[in-house]
Amino acid sequence: MVNLNFLPVRIVNALNKTDTDTLSELRLRTDFPIFGIFKGKKAYLSDEGATLDRNNALICRQGVILETVVNATERSLYAFNDRLKQGFITTRDGVRIGVAGECVFDNDRIITIKKISSLNIRVPHEIKNCSAAIYNKIFSHSVYNTLLVSPPAKGKTTILKDLARKLNDNTDYSVLIIDERGEFNRISGENIDLIKYSNKIYALSYAIRSMSPNIVITDELQSKEDWQSAEQAAYSGVKIVASCHGKDIEDLKSKDFFNKNVFERYVVIDADKSAGSVKGIYDKDFNII
Repeated sequence: MVNLNFLPVRIVNALNKTDTDTLSELRLRTDFPIFGIFKGKKAYLSDEGATLDRNNALICRQGVILETVVNATERSLYAFNDRLKQGFITTRDGVRIGVAGECVFDNDRIITIKKISSLNIRVPHEIKNCSAAIYNKIFSHSVYNTLLVSPPAKGKTTILKDLARKLNDNTDYSVLIIDERGEFNRISGENIDLIKYSNKIYALSYAIRSMSPNIVITDELQSKEDWQSAEQAAYSGVKIVASCHGKDIEDLKSKDFFNKNVFERYVVIDADKSAGSVKGIYDKDFNII
């Protein structure tokens, strides 16, 4: 289990009475009950552990939010502000915490987020070998530009981490990980280079020249610039393995910035099953393989 000791002691003690191996999210909203997502289902957090009884749930007060943020940023919120103004902070152990509050702007440029009122704590899990089916189908004999597709919080990052480990252990390819949110902290190896807290287009603009990767792994293509960076990597001869939000292939094809000429394989994750469960693997023409 990843370290969650940045949380107030009462919450940590309550979590210790739950099955944290099945916990994917913990929601803290000021003046409302604290709850988690366990095995994809909502359960409230009480002093006795997880419960379906809302009346016994711990209530999140503003002090809980403040203590959590202060601890997660190691008492230096200023040092984390570049990430905070993007709507999240990431702990030393790679726990990503989504943040909601009042956005402060200078003209059209966001400066920070203050009066934080809600936190979405995404709990990462290392599930060894969860990418086995994908690796064996796509990477065991060659490497293809590959896109993982699934709804949010359904294991895309967990699979990418495991793919990075497999590529490091089983091949001599140089693997570059572009980690915008600090979620790949524990992934390392003799064939792995890691760039943290940089946007994709900047990281790729210098990393392809300076680090000479064979494969680039990056998470969550969202903006026009993200999709363009994937195109640039592919067109430069580097293989790219990435992910994006989507329900299925039709949803993917409807995205504004999607370019079908970039990726050679598409993996649709089965959102109703455990991490690594695959609904379908498709070739560049969207034929199932």
